[in-house]
Amino acid sequence: MKRSPSMMTVPLLLLLAAPAAHAAERAASFEDGDRVVEAERLGAAARDSLGRSLVPVRLRYEDRTIEASIDRTALVRIAPGASADLESAGVRLVRPIMPSIGIWLAEDEGEGDGLDVAARLSRADLRGAVLDAVPNLYLRTTLTAEPFVPDDPRLSGQWYFDDKRLRMTEAWGISQGDAGTTIVVVDSGCDLDHPDLAAKMDPGLDAVDGDTDATYEPGFEGRAHGTQCAGLAAAATNNGVGMAGACPECRLRCVRMLSGGDTPLSAAVEAFNFAKETGAAVVSNSWGFADPFPVPSIVRAAIEDVFDNGRGGKGAVVLFAAGNDNRAILDDEIQAVRGVINVGAINQLDDKTFFTNFGPSLDLVAPVGTLTTDIAGSDGDDPSDYTTNFSGTSSACPVAAGVAALVASAAKDKTAAEIEEILIRTARPAPYALPDGEGHDEVFGYGIVDPVAALSNALEGTTPPPAAGDPVTDEGCACRAAGGGSDAMAGGAALYVFALGLVGARRARRR
Repeated sequence: MKRSPSMMTVPLLLLLAAPAAHAAERAASFEDGDRVVEAERLGAAARDSLGRSLVPVRLRYEDRTIEASIDRTALVRIAPGASADLESAGVRLVRPIMPSIGIWLAEDEGEGDGLDVAARLSRADLRGAVLDAVPNLYLRTTLTAEPFVPDDPRLSGQWYFDDKRLRMTEAWGISQGDAGTTIVVVDSGCDLDHPDLAAKMDPGLDAVDGDTDATYEPGFEGRAHGTQCAGLAAAATNNGVGMAGACPECRLRCVRMLSGGDTPLSAAVEAFNFAKETGAAVVSNSWGFADPFPVPSIVRAAIEDVFDNGRGGKGAVVLFAAGNDNRAILDDEIQAVRGVINVGAINQLDDKTFFTNFGPSLDLVAPVGTLTTDIAGSDGDDPSDYTTNFSGTSSACPVAAGVAALVASAAKDKTAAEIEEILIRTARPAPYALPDGEGHDEVFGYGIVDPVAALSNALEGTTPPPAAGDPVTDEGCACRAAGGGSDAMAGGAALYVFALGLVGARRARRR
């Protein structure tokens, strides 16, 4: 069990030491890629719920304003052999965050904070030595589960896997994954002893406390979220217990990145570095920044490096939940980073949910996974070891992540880019979409993830079998419908011609 916040004695990052009045008086600017960010300190340093001393700041971008906090540190990406240049600028390297691409945590040798460091390293004479430098911003993050309980008639079992939607039993006849394929779930930590997860878990990471115990934090409102996502992706299957996971034989690793306080950028970079160092095939992210935050170039570089160079050089498939604000995702947000598969959510009618985000960067949709693993006992959202009320794009993302892992298992020589394109090229047309000339709809992306078609295409196998007429049911458990009852599911069957050959053109422009 994780320590409660009151028991924590060793913070992850160094505490802010600059005098409070001094910090509150100064403003500065720094360069984040090709953006110049004006920053204003809003007040004195104060300790957050985890005991970290942070200064509130306001960041002014060209088209928006974001509020965050900073400590003494900054994230820097440096060229090989450039440490001496940092020393000459009065900056020291604290520890590596993603050393394979030169990302370090750094601090001022005097009393300056992370904003001072980023501003100083933006000097023209350091270009070439310093590739990027941003304060280690602490930002509000949000779990992308939508806390609603629909009033629709219950359907039995895991309806989102049934033969009218994902045809998972047919997909498992082609591949059930294998133990050499790992899914990393970056979230709020997991119940590592859950009866449907324990046998699937390999060592994880706690990017909050800086250790290897990825157990959830008791008392955190979203503590069950990571456990719920992990079950959808790869719960133990065919074991006579509970539910099935999308990739039955794949392994799991959990990263605890989200806690009761704001999340530092360094924790996100460490999560992706962990996925790269452990050889993960798939990285599932059912979280996002609470505000439409322009993803810093250092975080972008970490994600792109995992996509390009993870899994022994073949790259890892990175998926993000689109979010639940019913808004357009901006082109500079984390879901729009090159290499990310941006996943929206649909209901039982294959129609959009009322909460799912949308936009040009949306790639695929998947049904919400309402039935999933829950923290065992009283710490969970349900008294049992399972919940039937999980939802939001948080639940769609790990379903798609499990499908991506099936493909990675079955076609081990495929690169992450090839797997990504296969998932998009073989997506099932969404019946309510109005695709443009390149086959893309801003609400439904390129369509609904299709495990059978993706596996068949990846293996260059036989034509996928036709969808069965009746859903698979599980009399042992029940779940709430996410968008309509069984009678309504017969409607909306009209299909459109999907312009598969034009998928690459639109994605090339975004990437």
